Amino acid sequence: MYLIFISLLFLSLCQDPTVFKASDKVSFIIKDKIQRPADLLFFTEGLSFFSDDVLLESTGLYGDSEIHYINNVFDKKKIELKLRQPIGKQYFGEGCSKIKNKNGKDEIYMLTWKERKAFQLDSNLQLVQELEIPGEIQEGWGMTSYRNNDGDAMLLISDGTNRLYHVDPSDFKVKKTVSVRLGNGEALNKLNELEIIGDGSVLANIYETPLIAQIDPHDGKLIDVLDFTALIQDVESVKGKGYTDPMFNKVLNGIAYRGGNLILSGKQWPYFYQIELQSQQQS
Repeated sequence: MYLIFISLLFLSLCQDPTVFKASDKVSFIIKDKIQRPADLLFFTEGLSFFSDDVLLESTGLYGDSEIHYINNVFDKKKIELKLRQPIGKQYFGEGCSKIKNKNGKDEIYMLTWKERKAFQLDSNLQLVQELEIPGEIQEGWGMTSYRNNDGDAMLLISDGTNRLYHVDPSDFKVKKTVSVRLGNGEALNKLNELEIIGDGSVLANIYETPLIAQIDPHDGKLIDVLDFTALIQDVESVKGKGYTDPMFNKVLNGIAYRGGNLILSGKQWPYFYQIELQSQQQS
C-alpha cells in the first residue's frame, strides 16, 4: 500500500482568477494499481460499476467512441474487455451510468458531447432509444445516478459549467438544477465525470486539474476538494501508447464506486487505481 497525504494546495484555475484550496484533512491510500491491458487504453469519459467486479466504461474521440464492460477488474490475470458497442463515428462519447428501473431491469444511459444526443441501452448494450439532451444542459459531460426520497432512480448530469442537473430517466427532463460555488461565491466550473459515493455526496473531476470536488448534489454545497497530483505523477512515469501527448496522461477522468471500492482512472491511463479515502485526525 502507498500512503499519500493530500497537502494544502492553492491553485488558480484557468476558468477565472479564483483561487481555492484543496483539503489538508484528507489522505488517500492506493490499495492497488490495476494494470489495463494494451487493448484497454481508452479515452475514458464515464466509469461506473455494473456489478461487484465489472466496470461499465464509456469512451470519447470521434471515430473511437464506444461503451463496454471490463470484466474481472480485480483479477489482474483475468481482466478483459467484453461487449464493445461503438456509438457511431459522428458522435463523441461522454459520461455513462446504470440504473435499475421500476421493473428491476438494468438500464444504461450514455451522453454525447456536442451532438445533443443521449442513448438508452439495455444490459447487453443494445440500443433501446435515442434521446435528446435537454435544452438547459449546454453539453454532455459527466453522468451518475442515485435514488430520490421516493426510491425512484434519477440521473445527475454535468455540462462543463458549475451546474449539476437532476434528470428523470422516465422522460429525460431536468427536474432540478443546482450550482456549485466556492466559499467566496465564485462558480466552480469544469465539473466533469461524476460518481455518487456511499454517504450520498457526489465526486466530480474538475477538468484539466488534478482535483476532485466532493459536493452535496441536492444543494450544490462544496464539501471538500481533494488533490490527486500523486496519481498523475505516477502515470507520467509510464511510457507507452498515448503518452507522447501530455494532455492525455494529465487528465484525471473516471470515478467508480461500489461497496466501499473507489476506482479512479484517466484518459488513456494504463491503470485503474483502487483508492481508499481517509480523514486525518485533528489535534
